[in-house]
Amino acid sequence: MRVVFIILMILTALLIAILAALNNELVTVSYIFGQIEVTLFTVILGATGAGILIMIFFMIYRSIHNYIKSESERNLKKELQRKVKHLENENKKLESELEKLQKEREKAAAQTQAELESEKRKLEEELNRQRRERENITAQEQAELEAEKEKLEKELMKQQEHQVKQAQQTQGASETQGKPEVPKKKGFWDFLKR
Repeated sequence: MRVVFIILMILTALLIAILAALNNELVTVSYIFGQIEVTLFTVILGATGAGILIMIFFMIYRSIHNYIKSESERNLKKELQRKVKHLENENKKLESELEKLQKEREKAAAQTQAELESEKRKLEEELNRQRRERENITAQEQAELEAEKEKLEKELMKQQEHQVKQAQQTQGASETQGKPEVPKKKGFWDFLKR
């Protein structure tokens, strides 16, 4: 862009110089304090020079303005880069804390799992122990019931034998007395024997 601007300036200066050389008549220039007669060539060159000076001042102002603007942009860019670095550092710190918390959580979960497994084993052992105790108690009670049953059966047998003996004695006595024979009563335990 600057190269194009410089080429245009050179072409414009050449064109003005050619026009000024072709116009060398005298002209009267009036200004506040008086008048002056100069050639048209001098007037054209003076106006061009004044235009060039105005453009130079404008360009100086513009370059200073651009420099100040670019300086503020550079400062803003530095500030933003500093903030980005700060945020990146904070992000790294938070990520490391997150990793640390995740490891702690995993460790706590593993520890809790181990504790639960241990508690489960203890409860299973306690349950098995109680089951064995119940089985032992049931077996003991069963054995006691069997022993009681045998004892009762023996007593029943004795009672039946005793009843049979009594019946035989009564039958022998009734035969002798001529009484009819009384049928034998069946007991409760006779029903169970069948």
